[in-house]
Amino acid sequence: MYFIGKYDTWSKYLPEEKGVLIVYASMYGNTESAAQALAAKLCEKGMTKVAVYDVSSTDVSQLISETFRFSHLVLASVTYNLGIYPAMHNYLLDMKALNVQNRTVALIENGSWAVKSGDLMQQFLNDEMKNMTVLNERISMASSFHAEKEPELETLANAIVESMQ
Repeated sequence: MYFIGKYDTWSKYLPEEKGVLIVYASMYGNTESAAQALAAKLCEKGMTKVAVYDVSSTDVSQLISETFRFSHLVLASVTYNLGIYPAMHNYLLDMKALNVQNRTVALIENGSWAVKSGDLMQQFLNDEMKNMTVLNERISMASSFHAEKEPELETLANAIVESMQ
């Protein structure tokens, strides 16, 4: 019955457990800092199932496995040539190819000259994927994560926790 239960969950594209998967794409470590700060904040709020991965150095099979496991995703990406960082974009394409759905997604965007990655990731999720709920709260930063972003961090963490209720 264990395997039948797993297959039933997977066939419906439902998450295996409530938790947060944070996947980040960072060029100089600034987006990673925001992702790690969010993970710490979620843990402070009592969440015990939080996983953080660098999309550039983690095999996509591991990322997809974790994506199917967790109910919530946080996509954190730097803007690269006015687009989504290529490793993050490839991950999104893999999610689409494997029909990932029924997830709640939060976004962290970064960019020095033009902060575009958040809008582009949201557009991809809305247009290319099914049954993805994107939270309105978002962290938007220009280059590095500073103390003035703490209110956005708190708001995003609260929104994620509330969406799990």
